[in-house]
Amino acid sequence: MLKLGRQVWPLLVLGLLINTAYSVMWPLTTIYLHNDLQLSLVTSGWILAAYSGCNVLGGYLGGLLGDRYAVKRVGLALLVALIADALVGLWWNNVWGYPVVLIVFGLLTGGMLTLITTLTAQLSRANGRLFNLLYIFINLGLVVGTASIGVLFHRSLRPIFSLLLVCYGLATILWERYADRLTVSGQPVADPSAEQANRPTNRRRLGRLTLGVLLISLVLMWGTYAQWMSNVSIYIQNLGLSVSVYSHLWVYNGLLLILVQGAMARVSRLRSLPWQIIGGLVAISGSFLLLSTAHQIGGLFAAMTLLTIGEAVYVPGVPALINAYTIGNEGKYQGLVNAFSSLGKALGPVAGGWLIGQAAGYSGLLLVCMAVNAGVVVLVILGSSRFLRRS
Repeated sequence: MLKLGRQVWPLLVLGLLINTAYSVMWPLTTIYLHNDLQLSLVTSGWILAAYSGCNVLGGYLGGLLGDRYAVKRVGLALLVALIADALVGLWWNNVWGYPVVLIVFGLLTGGMLTLITTLTAQLSRANGRLFNLLYIFINLGLVVGTASIGVLFHRSLRPIFSLLLVCYGLATILWERYADRLTVSGQPVADPSAEQANRPTNRRRLGRLTLGVLLISLVLMWGTYAQWMSNVSIYIQNLGLSVSVYSHLWVYNGLLLILVQGAMARVSRLRSLPWQIIGGLVAISGSFLLLSTAHQIGGLFAAMTLLTIGEAVYVPGVPALINAYTIGNEGKYQGLVNAFSSLGKALGPVAGGWLIGQAAGYSGLLLVCMAVNAGVVVLVILGSSRFLRRS
């Protein structure tokens, strides 16, 4: 694994840079649209829906383009387009410009993140540990991006877009220099010993039922997880706690993710992936049960601990399992993973707000989220029974 990490470090740094840019933009969207551009919440919601839809579309198209054309050329085109979009946003971020820049940003970022995941799938083959390693760097980008907001954002987006330009400029240099190393004549540079040790003995493709269950699990899990990123902030304030507590929870989330993923990168094995996915879903379900009864800071951090462990175990497990049993067209399948994940993130806040408004309240919403994840556990067990019997 260490040898493989040395070979693919440019890909890991690319994941960090692209996700840093992504993480510095997304949390500001609602604040800037509503507070600074004075758009109504309904209008802001439609813009966010368009952004999320383009993110889903970009993720899927990025995978297809990566399979059909030279990966280096596709990645370079996406990075140049991201630089152009950031330059436009640097000077045109008013009520008309910012929504356009945001929607294009969603489309291009979805494509680039899928391309990075696709290369990870090609490089790792059946070695799921590389997904865990990539996820560490992606979450490090999350920490860097969200931490940069408080320093850079002071009623102006120019410092934010300047950071985006730095990230995309460095990413372009890395891509231009190292893309050929990551894809030599279309074949990944991998660690042969790790590949042989983790290669599945049954080379049959993943059944449609199992693939469908895994993709549906992504929509439902991210739909519930999105409550933490939206409605839980209001729930915490209703408990009489400050917004800073909510901020500290996410700092804790980012740091704990890196620690847990560091451990997972060492112990994750192909045969244990179905159980890894199930265990992660159980932990996420338990986090909502804890959250529904939490009224003090200690309970909130306990719930976040379960959520983070579940996320760290489940999220890299799904693409790794799909990659191990789908031979060829890695871009297509990893594009589906990113697209279904983005769909859940887009629908989650809308569904959560509707449930709260239908007299379920926050406690009812959290219990529904717990039940949804518990139901997904049953679906995954039924849909992955062939793999569980061999584990």
